[in-house]
Amino acid sequence: MRRAAIVLASLAAFASAAADAAAQTLTDGRLKLANWVTGLSAPTAFVFIGPGELLVIQKNDGMVRWVKDGVIQGTALDLNVNSNSERGGLGITIDPDFAVNGYVYVSYSASTTSADSSASDRWLDNRVERYTWNGSTLGSVFGPLVAFPSDASQANGPNHDGGPIEFGPDGKLYGQTGDLNRGRFGSTARIEQNTATSGSAVVGGIFRINSDGTIPTDNPFTGESDSALHLWWSYGLRNGYGMCFDPVNGELWNTENGPNLYDEVCRVPKGMNSGWLKIMGPDSRDATYGENNNTAYDEADLTALANSDYLDPELSFKTPIGITAITFLGSKLFPDDLVDNCLIGDNNTGNLYYCAMKASRLEFKLPSGLGDKVADTTGERNKIQWGSSFGVVTDAQIGPDGYLYVVNHIGNRIIRIRPVTDEVDPFVWHAEPGTKITGSTANAETSDEKVYTFIDQTLTGAAGPFRVGADFRLQSTAPTSLVLEVETRMSKSGIPQQIEAKNVVTGRWDTLDGDLIGTSDVFKSIAIAVPADYIDPTTLELKLRVSALSLPFSSSPRKIAINFDLLRLLATYP
Repeated sequence: MRRAAIVLASLAAFASAAADAAAQTLTDGRLKLANWVTGLSAPTAFVFIGPGELLVIQKNDGMVRWVKDGVIQGTALDLNVNSNSERGGLGITIDPDFAVNGYVYVSYSASTTSADSSASDRWLDNRVERYTWNGSTLGSVFGPLVAFPSDASQANGPNHDGGPIEFGPDGKLYGQTGDLNRGRFGSTARIEQNTATSGSAVVGGIFRINSDGTIPTDNPFTGESDSALHLWWSYGLRNGYGMCFDPVNGELWNTENGPNLYDEVCRVPKGMNSGWLKIMGPDSRDATYGENNNTAYDEADLTALANSDYLDPELSFKTPIGITAITFLGSKLFPDDLVDNCLIGDNNTGNLYYCAMKASRLEFKLPSGLGDKVADTTGERNKIQWGSSFGVVTDAQIGPDGYLYVVNHIGNRIIRIRPVTDEVDPFVWHAEPGTKITGSTANAETSDEKVYTFIDQTLTGAAGPFRVGADFRLQSTAPTSLVLEVETRMSKSGIPQQIEAKNVVTGRWDTLDGDLIGTSDVFKSIAIAVPADYIDPTTLELKLRVSALSLPFSSSPRKIAINFDLLRLLATYP
């Protein structure tokens, strides 16, 4: 983060009650928000460990707080951190096999003392350690798995610490470390800062390690003679607080803080050189600033390791916003046009930003005026503004319930953003014996291009009815409104269908509609008057079925198909 901005170390001190009282707002009226948990102290990052249950790490005191259903249950771990400037409790994530092994990984700035310290010279290293969750606390420390220590021969920050950590789809642990102000012109030049062709700064990139701290053999730079380079997935990073994986294709994205020019949002393929310290923003902009000796550099001027490639950012902010968190709205409860698109947070303005993805998911679909991928002015930046008055957004994630959770670092809280009306797809499809299912549940979408088909191949002249069921999981038994949307068609004409819901009070199947007929699409919107009669209070499941009645066959075998182009519930909660 540029030094002209308020660095994270100072945020809690500079936050005022008046500023925090400003109500957060969203530009999309289909969404609403509320505080989910308050009473934290400078929260930095969090990770869900179960439905409604998470661990959140705090910057200045190194505590990992255990939160359940929006209430702080206690302190799971208390680390001895150095909190000077941007140091402190930095990141947290869980193992892909957490349900089995209970492993939790934390990223933090270790103090040389046996207590927390804010003194600059009481910093040992930035490290990642592994702990085991026992249901209320974290213990059995293992590691550090990786550490970036104090080095008397180089700068040691105290800013540009980075800190986010996350497991990738490949099961490897990725983490982001800033450059700790190393590799500058006028000091010892280093590879990671593109100021030398030999000598590692040991910081300034995204690392990739195995869960036990060993280096994967397929990392891009394991062929380099300098083993300090083997842990890098990418290098040329100034500093960054945001890192996440695209839930659709697994691509890694991050945010990078510029000096007095060009905050960046980047896609980070294997071996990427992000360009720092010589290039910020698009290469074609030839940005000049103090750290690059006010000299315009090009890609050809970078330190190119074997297997590295420079890549321009997918979005830049010419005037830095103190860019922070990044995530994808990977939840089908949200309106279709928002799902799987990108959200970005910042430090300087308190805004959230929204960027739709192109079909390739390698670029943003930016509005007019941003075709060059640079927000040059406040007006251009405002075209992608999605929310305001969020303080400092240091983390944002989709929870197990499908809602978005956002850390307000200076407000000492986590905010939940949810649709006014959930769009709930079936989580299980089923049919009676003898039925063949084509497609997959991933294709049971809200689009006519993705049809889910059930075919019964065992019908005789006396067969019937032909039934297909779908189960839904809701958030509570008391939505204020529950509407079923169904669009279906038969492969044969003249066959009436009826849609039924399982009544959990009586145990019977109640008919919601008995007039679904036709070989072309038939759309129905059906209000369920008393939702609590159909939602299981223990599992929060609602069961529906569509039955084809009076099958007109005189010989056997015959085939019949029900095609669903849409089957979902619209659930509105208080």
